[in-house]
Amino acid sequence: MNVAKRMKRNPVFVDEGDSMKKAMDLLKEHEIRHLPVLKDGERLVGIVSERDIKQASPSPATALEIREIYYLLDKVKVKQIMTRRPYTVSSSAPIEEAALIIREKKIGCLPVVDDGKLVGILTETDVIDAFIEAMGVSGPGYRIEIALANRPGMLFEVLKLLKDFDVNIVSVATSPHDDPGRKVFVLRIETKNYKVVKAAIKKSGFDLLSAD
Repeated sequence: MNVAKRMKRNPVFVDEGDSMKKAMDLLKEHEIRHLPVLKDGERLVGIVSERDIKQASPSPATALEIREIYYLLDKVKVKQIMTRRPYTVSSSAPIEEAALIIREKKIGCLPVVDDGKLVGILTETDVIDAFIEAMGVSGPGYRIEIALANRPGMLFEVLKLLKDFDVNIVSVATSPHDDPGRKVFVLRIETKNYKVVKAAIKKSGFDLLSAD
């Protein structure tokens, strides 16, 4: 799965010369938390978040009247509070590459840029949705965890067994095992004979860690 399949196309954006109040209004109107910032409506130069705006806003304890607060917010420009040179990703990049950037850089979203043009935005929520889809969690089926020796052909042996019981494999993922010589395989399966399949896995000698 690549970024293009999960990103939001034609994202709402602001120009660097727009006021902070306009950015606030756009975030509220569209119920979003991030706005790409463009220069002259074309080149990406930054990103402004809900958090940036809160930090730059007057304190709730201020003695200013509401009209004075609005006046100040209208005078502050987006370019004064935005994060410059934001991390970006291309629409053709694998979704896991984008997830790694978001995790390592501790950011909430990635503007998607192709050939210097903003084509979308990818958020943490989009990445989580992609993970849920890849794992088949939202659909029917059963989840099983099996610990296997970390060597070629082991998963194939499990799949051969499942095939004998007419099991449909929805998804396969892996995770580390406490023993470096083993690996945990997480499978989501569809079957009409779940109890029989679970018993067959145990009987075959595979280390079934969990099944639900």
